[in-house]
Amino acid sequence: MIRRWEKKGYPDDETLAAGTYKGFIAHDATVQVSADGEIVQAWIKQKATDVDPEKFIEAIEGKVEPYTYIPVERNDSHGMLEIPLFDMHWGVAFLDHYRPVLNSILELITSRNWDTIFIPFGQDFFHNDSIVNGHTTKGTLIEKVDMKRAVKEGQTFMYAIIDTAISHANNVKVLYSPGNHDRSISWMFTQVLLERYGSDIVDDSMEFRKCISYGKNTIMITHGDSKQATPRNLASIFPVAFAEQFAKANIREVHAGHLHSESDTDIHGIMVRRLSSGNKTDEWSDKEDYVGTHKRFMLFDWSFDKLKSIHYI
Repeated sequence: MIRRWEKKGYPDDETLAAGTYKGFIAHDATVQVSADGEIVQAWIKQKATDVDPEKFIEAIEGKVEPYTYIPVERNDSHGMLEIPLFDMHWGVAFLDHYRPVLNSILELITSRNWDTIFIPFGQDFFHNDSIVNGHTTKGTLIEKVDMKRAVKEGQTFMYAIIDTAISHANNVKVLYSPGNHDRSISWMFTQVLLERYGSDIVDDSMEFRKCISYGKNTIMITHGDSKQATPRNLASIFPVAFAEQFAKANIREVHAGHLHSESDTDIHGIMVRRLSSGNKTDEWSDKEDYVGTHKRFMLFDWSFDKLKSIHYI
């Protein structure tokens, strides 16, 4: 076998030619042979042919079809801003704490002219459901806070948002959404808003679930404080409670509060979001170990056919 290979010319042109690809030059080979001296496998080293610099320069200097971006024509006002300030718990925190939040909201509202601004209101806006006692709607005893101050400064906060929204949007809607802490006080507060802005803007109905629709987007708003309010159950309730709006939408989300912490779960194309809160840590949150959550609110910028961005403030 060795004598047979000694007689062969090197390199083995036949082997190299068989293993060479178009555009490459073979320059070496390693072969594995059988006991009879036949080639079983061959590993052929190749390199690309030399590039002609002039042809390369000619290629990159050739005519390149320019990319043309055609801006989408828009009206002066476009998009929907959703401002779901869930679980603010006024009384635990006051305007000195929420002033940076208010400034950030007003900055976003005034950043452009909006087609629509939705403002879900309620959702434990206040910490107590009484001016004189420290308890929730169900009568659960919690820490008593200064509700007179909370109501007064809450008015300043909400008036600033709604007044600014009216001057920067074609349509403004305030939706009352009951929480579990302040159902009576927050609904009475809604009557003040109703008197100031009228029924075209303020919806004071007390349904536990409400629906926001904009273009191809539909969002179910609920506090989600029941034991049954798991992401899967909330997703299942949506098409039953709002069948028409659900059927017409391409983007479907559920926005719930109560837990003071942020999470999102995609259930068969329905995005179920638990929204975070920028409130201070109250006694209940401290007891339940909700002390490491992000202290922030989430505002949603919607185009006609999708969610464009989430603003954390």
